[in-house]
Amino acid sequence: MPEGAEIRGTISKVGEQTVEVYKMSLDLDEASREKLRADPSGVLKRFLESQGYTVNALRIPDLHANEDVWPSGWIHIPSGPDKSHWHQIYL
Repeated sequence: MPEGAEIRGTISKVGEQTVEVYKMSLDLDEASREKLRADPSGVLKRFLESQGYTVNALRIPDLHANEDVWPSGWIHIPSGPDKSHWHQIYL
């Protein structure tokens, strides 16, 4: 940003919302690692659902094809308009 530039705008609270924080640990063999690289959203959604969780949305950052560093933390929104949305965080 050029020196002297200003960011103008507003921010307002739109409500209270509860979030849950989870830590995920995956034990991957080479075949499952390849599946995860090919379809990270699908693999993680199926894994969470197999553990009994509802997944209405799964937000993960774009990862490079050969990247093996996956964020282990997840924020889960249990209620409200974004119910059962999952967002990755780094713990």
